[in-house]
Amino acid sequence: MNLTINELRKKWDGILPYNDGFLLASDAHPLSFHIGYFGEHRCFMVLDVETDSELISSKAISVNRIATGNGKEALQFVLNYDSLKDIFLKLCWDLMDSTKKSEHPTDDMLMRFKKWIILMQKQGDGILTSSTQKGIIGELLFLQSALRSYNEKEVIEAWVGPEGSDQDFIFLDKWVEIKTATIATTAIKISSLQQLERNDIGELIVYYMDRTTSRGMQTFSLPQVIEDTEKMLNNAHNKDLLECKLSMCGYDKSMSNRYQEVRYRLARKQTYLVTEEFPKMTRETVPGAVRNAVYELETSAIQKYLIQGD
Repeated sequence: MNLTINELRKKWDGILPYNDGFLLASDAHPLSFHIGYFGEHRCFMVLDVETDSELISSKAISVNRIATGNGKEALQFVLNYDSLKDIFLKLCWDLMDSTKKSEHPTDDMLMRFKKWIILMQKQGDGILTSSTQKGIIGELLFLQSALRSYNEKEVIEAWVGPEGSDQDFIFLDKWVEIKTATIATTAIKISSLQQLERNDIGELIVYYMDRTTSRGMQTFSLPQVIEDTEKMLNNAHNKDLLECKLSMCGYDKSMSNRYQEVRYRLARKQTYLVTEEFPKMTRETVPGAVRNAVYELETSAIQKYLIQGD
């Protein structure tokens, strides 16, 4: 049975700091994960590991190797700031969940941790910018619509944008890049050479929305869209995956009241089919000295690729 985020939270909350005791977090995994405290700091331990992978610490989370006397080691992840305990909880849950069927669980866990650290460093502190909020809303609106065509496990697992993927969604039969733009814009911003750099057919979906003070059928806040998405999911594990991916995006659920104050109005959605002929810049089509580029597509020039608009 899958350990839920709430079950892990209850286990951790039941442990007292300074008692030097650790609890087994889950017995349904090839690795031995334990939770507890290192002094006053929350600590996540992985026992009996063998790895040559480089350990990467951050200002928020320290990672250490500890000799266990049996020829193996333990890895110790220590949270340095209690204010980040919720995201640390989800990070630890994700390290366990994402590697439970891995052939190389220790190395894959460390790679996953590195990805989390990179994402956390990019996000910074405080409330997400309006642009970032709109981006998450756009991805969640597409996720909701995708639930009509795919089962919820496929949709949640296909949402790879929060994990740092070049595309936002990757299904077995297609990939999808989500963009949000102001209602009056006539251009679509492409943020990197890799975003549309695929040989298989995909879709570029643009949600046109602006910030608003009104409340109506087509207006919503980020917490409202998150809540609506959660209600569409029936499986508890998929809800936990959604919560984790939102944390990877930098969303802090404890600040939902502040996000609730900011509302957006959706005007329309347009979907473009991205084929080899679609106008795009890739690493193959620019001079070798160009490492990356941000460019804009004029919407009037790509109308022949429009497959859906409302």
